[in-house]
Amino acid sequence: MNKSKLKSFAASMRRDLMDAVRAKADYILSHDIDELPPKFYDHRDKIATLAKLVQTTGKEEVVERIAYIWFNRLIALRFMDAALINEIAVVSPIERQSLPQLYNEVRAGHVPEGYTFDRTKFFDLIDGKIQSSDPENEAYAMLFIAACNAWHEHLPFMFEKIADYTELLIPDDLLGAASLRARVVDALEAEDCQDVEVIGWLYQFYIGEKKDAAMAKKGKYNTSEIPAVTQLFTPDWIVRYLVENSLGRIWMASRPNSKLRESMRYYVEHDDATTPITVSSVEELTLLDPCCGSGHMLTYAYDLLEKIYEEEGYPKSDIPGLILTHNLYGCDLDERAASLAAFALTMKARLSHRRFFRKSVRPNIVELLPYDDDRFANIKDLGSLIRLKPSTAKLDEGVFAYSNREFTLQERILGGDFHCVVTNPPYMGGKGMNTVLADFVKKQYPDSKADLFACFIERSLDLTKSGGYAAAVTMHSWMFLSSYEALRVKLLENHQIDTLVHLGARAFEEIGGEVVQTVAFVLQRGNK
Repeated sequence: MNKSKLKSFAASMRRDLMDAVRAKADYILSHDIDELPPKFYDHRDKIATLAKLVQTTGKEEVVERIAYIWFNRLIALRFMDAALINEIAVVSPIERQSLPQLYNEVRAGHVPEGYTFDRTKFFDLIDGKIQSSDPENEAYAMLFIAACNAWHEHLPFMFEKIADYTELLIPDDLLGAASLRARVVDALEAEDCQDVEVIGWLYQFYIGEKKDAAMAKKGKYNTSEIPAVTQLFTPDWIVRYLVENSLGRIWMASRPNSKLRESMRYYVEHDDATTPITVSSVEELTLLDPCCGSGHMLTYAYDLLEKIYEEEGYPKSDIPGLILTHNLYGCDLDERAASLAAFALTMKARLSHRRFFRKSVRPNIVELLPYDDDRFANIKDLGSLIRLKPSTAKLDEGVFAYSNREFTLQERILGGDFHCVVTNPPYMGGKGMNTVLADFVKKQYPDSKADLFACFIERSLDLTKSGGYAAAVTMHSWMFLSSYEALRVKLLENHQIDTLVHLGARAFEEIGGEVVQTVAFVLQRGNK
């Protein structure tokens, strides 16, 4: 994976997509509908919705959101093309052709099952029977939207139904040699798509300029900036160290003769090891990432769990569904990151079992939402730092934007009681915290309030079962500074350090040089 190439590509795609969406929105909103081309005549309500949204939330916020939607879909479909998950490639051409395979196949009369679009209009466009300034691109846009909608059933977190103002702002050129689609195919090579981790890297690079701009300004971060400024993709070996010495350690204690040890390069065996909590079956074993980002911790945990299930003799066709149903959980403030984490786990499952989509299994990943519930007040500022109080409240189907499943899953996650909690928590000192966040951590996390990462050390232990493991990579300052003395005392008196690696300044060098002085560690929760 050429990360330098992908970084340059993602940054330029963000700029170009935003320019294209902004220009198209300006064009549509600056003309009466009767002055627009005929293709807009059936979209009066969508144009009115777009105009209202721009007025209420601001044009740049709308542009940012829509640009990312198209980026997300383009890279997801390209990954699925390269991984041969799409029966007919949606954005990619076949060898020695330049146009997407889907366009050529439908033009020849071969329409994939489940694709819904106006076929008469499609053929009238390419046959010149409908007036259009660019009939081929207009026709392909219909297919692209149909492909996205066809995947909604199995991947709703990635492919929401496109039947609103979003459709108006699809890029005009998707077929040209220099089109945004062609650039995605060129940048995201087939070899890159051997591992779904590439999607997480692309998101990290995509938000890079927004993150830099937010961090360069003086003062506190607003709510919308918190996800960008606190996300940092974790190097692979650190992920492996954390997962192997938490989830892996519990399994080795549960099955001392397991051959899993042979697969764990970063597993630390030592004479004074803690006595791990044990499970009677792999289906009991649970792992949570409370700041999951695009799911790097979870996807490696998936790999390890797959080996465990295979060793235990489970049918291979059952394993992906069992892992996603019973073992792995994640949440994030950022809708985009949560969607990518769910996508990554689903792709893991689908690549493990070709018929996985027949099982209707969805990952236990949620975007943290307020749900008009006082227990979740200010959750977009506080995230999973909220300690959930028990409640008997019921959520009626259809009351909120999400189903009972997401609400119940959010309760389950914030209620804790996992065998292991593994994360790369957000880093943010008190100077960057807005008033809501600063006041909350002062009250709820007085021993770790100086930085969010320290608050999450405490919170990770809260979420862990007694005897279970909380594993994290953080800044190393909690080990030395006087402002964390009370936290150190609390950790040493109530919990136990199982293993710790002091990494120094260059642990994150592969994503941009010296970032922060870091330490990776695994704590075993005590009985308090």
